[in-house]
Amino acid sequence: MDKKPFVLVCDDTRAIAQSIVFMLQGAGYRAQAVDCALDCVAVARKDTPDLIIMDIMMPGMDGATASGLMKDVPEIEGVPVVLLSAMPEDQVKVRAEDAGAAGYLLKPYRKNVLLDTVACSMRKAVALKQSA
Repeated sequence: MDKKPFVLVCDDTRAIAQSIVFMLQGAGYRAQAVDCALDCVAVARKDTPDLIIMDIMMPGMDGATASGLMKDVPEIEGVPVVLLSAMPEDQVKVRAEDAGAAGYLLKPYRKNVLLDTVACSMRKAVALKQSA
């Protein structure tokens, strides 16, 4: 039996996180939502996701900072992170690159773009693991 890829979604706006989880589950992924970066790290350490989608602008620790810090956590250091934000695209792109994120999504996102970004980011992560 194949294991469904697991995507962890972190956004402090519960409705957004739940809508992403719903879309991912409809596309055959296993998905879970959390509402802060610290919870994201804690859940990821217990159940390593195949991908994390994380909002940039959140109270406490922002998603870009958390994404960078996760590279120092052995259990999740190789998990690709896609950052999500309503900021202007040029700012999101820079923040994502600085954080070493696998990609970024802009709010409001479209379902097809979200699912394509998830699939592409996972393919890149698998290719990197295989070439290592």
